[in-house]
Order: sequence, then C-alpha cells, then structure tokens
Amino acid sequence: MKTSAAFAAPRANPRIGYLFAVVNAIISGFAIYINSLGVKMFSDSTLYTTLKNAVVGVALLIPVMLFARQRIELRRLSARQWGWLVLLAIIGGSVPYALFFRGLQLTTPVTSSLINHSQFLIVAVLALFVLSERVGPLVWGALAVLLVGVSFGTNLGAVHWSAGALLVALSTIFFAAGFVLAKYLLASISTTTVMAAKMTLGSLFLFIYVGLTGHLGAVTRLSTTQWLYVLATGLILLAFTVTAFIALRHATATAATAIPAAAPIITTALVALSTGHIKVAPANGIGLALMLIAVVAILLFGLRRERQAQTATSAEGVVIA
Repeated sequence: MKTSAAFAAPRANPRIGYLFAVVNAIISGFAIYINSLGVKMFSDSTLYTTLKNAVVGVALLIPVMLFARQRIELRRLSARQWGWLVLLAIIGGSVPYALFFRGLQLTTPVTSSLINHSQFLIVAVLALFVLSERVGPLVWGALAVLLVGVSFGTNLGAVHWSAGALLVALSTIFFAAGFVLAKYLLASISTTTVMAAKMTLGSLFLFIYVGLTGHLGAVTRLSTTQWLYVLATGLILLAFTVTAFIALRHATATAATAIPAAAPIITTALVALSTGHIKVAPANGIGLALMLIAVVAILLFGLRRERQAQTATSAEGVVIA
C-alpha cells in the first residue's frame, strides 16, 4: 500500500494503546447489556443498527469536513486505498452490525457477549499471518487462559446456542477481519479517516439495504423512547469506536482486542444486578479470576514486549541513519 508520510499517524505509544484498550473493555461491557435492551424495542433490528451507527457516522464525518488536513488526505488517497476503505466499511462497518444485532435480538446478552468477546483469538491468528505480529509465548499463554476465563466466567446457564448465536458468530468473524484490515490501513492513513470511512460508509450501506428492503419508512413511526435509545446507544458506540481505534493505532491488534475480551465481567454483573441474582457460582468466580489474571498478564508482558520492540526499531533506525 502506498504510504503518505504527511498524513501517517504519529509514532505509536503502546502505553496509550493499552490504556484505551482497558477503557474500551469497560465501555463494551455496558454496551452489550444496554444494546440487548434497546434492540428488543425494535421489530427490525437492522433499522435499529442503521440508525445507531448513523449517529456515529455523522459524528465522525464532522472532523473530516471541518479540518483541511483531513480533506486534503481524502483527495490524496489512491484508488487502491479507497478500495480498502470501502471493503472495511463492508466487513467492519455494515454487514457484521446487521448480523450481530439480529443475533442479539434472538439470543441472550450473555450468549452474545461470550461469542463476541472470543474474537480476539481470530484476530490474533489473522494478525500473526497477515500483519506478522509477534506477541511472544507468554502472551499466547495468556490468550489461552483468557479463553478459558471467558468461557467459565460467563453465566453458562444463560448461554443458548441457537440461530441467533450463529448470527453473532458470523458477525464476530467479520468484526475480527475488519480489525485486522483497519490495523493494516492505519499504517498509512490517519485514524480519523479510517474511522470515518468504516462507520460513515458502513452506515450508508446499511441505509441502502434498509431502503431496498422497504423498511426505511418505519423511521417515521418510531416513538420518543426508541429515538432516545438510538441516540444513547449511538453515543456509546461512538465512544467504543474511538477508544477501539486509538488502542488499535498504538498497540498490536492482538492486544487491542484481547484486553476488551474481559468485558463479559461487566455484562454478567449488569445482568445479575438487573435480575436480582448477585450470587456468583464457583465456576463463574474461577472464570472471572482467570480473565482478570489473563488481562493483567497481557498488560504486563504484552506492553513490555511492544515497548522493547519499539525501542529496538528506534535504535536500528538511528544506526542506519
């Protein structure tokens, strides 16, 4: 891909990446639970997803329109780069959202959380082969522990394998591929532009789909409560998107997606509090502990390895210069 030094993002700072990955995990935990309530208020989950994503798409389009630097970058993008951005909008900003929220409508929030937050393994494998990321054996071990923790730390009694779960699984694969593609694009295109392309073009594609299926007219019949859910969840998604991309810009794709995988801790706690059952079963407690241990290990070993790799690269650059 053609690289533009004038518009490439500043030097990566792994500390920032890992910090925003933690923030993203917190936001994600709340988002899945709140969206599980919001999507059930809509007979058409794709319409709900489209409107919610449009809030993000419009918000991210504002800086692109206002700042001359961003407009200049858009004009200088090659046809190949535009092609990658459009692909990102499809596999990362439209199709997976439609699949996920339809699945969320048909299954439980805990099921969605478990499947969706297992995508870090897909990202890790793709990043290894596509991006040549090397996270080291300690982090790979932590990823294995994290998978066990996500499985047992979730209220497995609330997990239901159904058509809805299959849709969530498909969306997870698309999201994972989108994360890896976004990481690839961030090497030569600014974070703002990549984010805007994913969510703005993605929202446009969703609107086209909703219009072609004849469901767009339902917008005029939405209640005030439904519009409030659209706005609230849209703002939550905006926060999720921004924190996810900042984490992805400054850290490896593996770390940026593995750390937020601990979000089921928050989702399960919210479900427990809403139902009045706050007692944690022994298996769940062990799982939650494993998730915490795994994330701490990734924070410690992953961050140290990334900083060492960055230092080595800088030293090599100085020698070559």
